Amino acid sequence: MKQGHFFMDIVEEILLMKRLIITAFAGFSFLWGYGQGLVVNGNFEDRNTCVEFLSGCAPEAWFRFPYVKLQPSNNARVAEGMHHESLVMEHRTKGIPGRTFLYTRLVCPTEPGKTYRFKVSVFTNGHAYDHLDLVLSKFEPQRNFSSILAGKTTSYRLALTRPSPYVNDWREASVVFKATGEERYLLLGNIAKQPMPFTRNYRFDDPLIIYDIDSVSLMPSDGKWQPCSGLAEEKKVLYLNNYRHSDFNYLDDEPLYVPDTVTAVVPPTPKVLPQPPPTPTINDTLLIPDVLFDFDKGTLNKQLLYRIDDIVQRIKKKKFRTIDVVGHTDDRGSITYNEQLSELRARSVADYLINHLPIDSELVTIRRMAASTPIAPNTTNEGRRRNRRVEIILIQ
Repeated sequence: MKQGHFFMDIVEEILLMKRLIITAFAGFSFLWGYGQGLVVNGNFEDRNTCVEFLSGCAPEAWFRFPYVKLQPSNNARVAEGMHHESLVMEHRTKGIPGRTFLYTRLVCPTEPGKTYRFKVSVFTNGHAYDHLDLVLSKFEPQRNFSSILAGKTTSYRLALTRPSPYVNDWREASVVFKATGEERYLLLGNIAKQPMPFTRNYRFDDPLIIYDIDSVSLMPSDGKWQPCSGLAEEKKVLYLNNYRHSDFNYLDDEPLYVPDTVTAVVPPTPKVLPQPPPTPTINDTLLIPDVLFDFDKGTLNKQLLYRIDDIVQRIKKKKFRTIDVVGHTDDRGSITYNEQLSELRARSVADYLINHLPIDSELVTIRRMAASTPIAPNTTNEGRRRNRRVEIILIQ
């Protein structure tokens, strides 16, 4: 009997030790959620299922545009955990429209004048490390991407601070900067106007340069940081929004919470939901026909710019607060091609308006509709011609 009691005592001790280890690990996991400072889920381990695609299209709290489903890389040496994210840093033929970008909203405000360190682990998939851009802005990057490309935001080139003699290895890139207090969003990608050089000496036919990233953190450079009072609520908002992983869905437009049915633990719904923004009043809609663009391209026909100048003069006489530029195509060609063409044409018109109207670029947005909203049947040449258009919507 004594031997049996002794054996049971050992079993109870083991079970007690197991409970203590589990409790300690849970506490560590909770703290790790805040261990990346002003960004959450910087290791991309928390995954969600996007409502648009019914698939795990992105990590929680992070948003990718344009949405491109990449093949998983062969990189098995992830810096932390089981997941990392991939960025198309360069497309051999498409340039900037072929690149992808990843952004999040900071869960705590920065302190003006305080120095912060941003760092990330990078895997370049056989290419020599060229650069990785960090953009900090007070507005949502996807909605105001033209302003980012125009250099109207603060951006930094990340330098390798933990290099490796091997190209195929995880390396740390970082930058130290002084905050202004207006930093609200953080974007990663390649915003350079010049193409990134292809340096990999094999698979010459591969049109993409892809960087894998992991272990993102933004902390005060002195390491002294305490979670702000609104961190948990802001993290809740970022995790609950599952309609925000496709083009032209913005965090700032619709602050309504969407329950996450996939995440194991769903934070409780707040008692008071923010009211949706009022429906904007459309003051006028002006059309840019297909003939004003170069054939089958997104660029404006320089010989017909005088017709667009006439439209600019008409806009100057109207009252509006913002401008929405929407690109459309006919239904010929692939969905991907039509999306790209409609976006390029909308962007060309938006850039022209910004350069010729007294309006800030942040008040001009673009949307690509491809062939989804025809105004005439696509069964005739005339109908297809009418559907190939860009709409300038003046919003009061």
